[in-house]
Amino acid sequence: MSPAFNQGLRQIVYEKLREAIVNGAIRPGSKLSEIELAEQMAVSRTPVREAIRQLAQTGLVTLTPRRGAFVTLPSLKDAADLYELRTELEILAVENLCAQPPEEELLKFRKIFEEMTDATSAETYVREDRAFHLMIYQSCTNHFLTLMLNNISDLINLCRPFSVERSPITHFTWGHLAIIDAVLSGDRPKAREETRAHITTSKDSLLEFLKNHRAEISREYHYGE
Repeated sequence: MSPAFNQGLRQIVYEKLREAIVNGAIRPGSKLSEIELAEQMAVSRTPVREAIRQLAQTGLVTLTPRRGAFVTLPSLKDAADLYELRTELEILAVENLCAQPPEEELLKFRKIFEEMTDATSAETYVREDRAFHLMIYQSCTNHFLTLMLNNISDLINLCRPFSVERSPITHFTWGHLAIIDAVLSGDRPKAREETRAHITTSKDSLLEFLKNHRAEISREYHYGE
């Protein structure tokens, strides 16, 4: 039974570390110390090392020879490429939703975003934004499309906090409301247009932040040095 237990422990450590990265508790650019993480989670270094390697395979962690492991800090090109792919996939997913809109879920999120103001914290917005887009993925009836979106969702979540660093919250919530209204009315062209506009807004904000602050973050955490 020991191997099964160890496998379970490795998975638990992986999920905890993954969630900390995706939620922003461990910021992009941060160096990952096996010793410190093992102490924090009260485990040996082995499951931590294996979790870091597994996270590197997903792209959430970057392994730099002789330097160590770092939470991935996307380059401008990588971020642009990721959001270009995200745009096309989410447009397909939103169009899919127009055939059978999950009305209860959409109305719930409409109320949430309608009540947000520029005084709403970025953390609150990012949490609801993440939940909203996850709902879109899970409600899509094209299972292959859902699989592809889930495969890149962690990398998108890694970028999310940066995409709202320098813009008013309502700059993004208006986009959600427009998408929701278009889907509820079954207007596919409008849903496609609003989805592209919303993700483009997030992409532009993300790229602007990375352009101005990537070097600063790299120095702060000694990223890849």
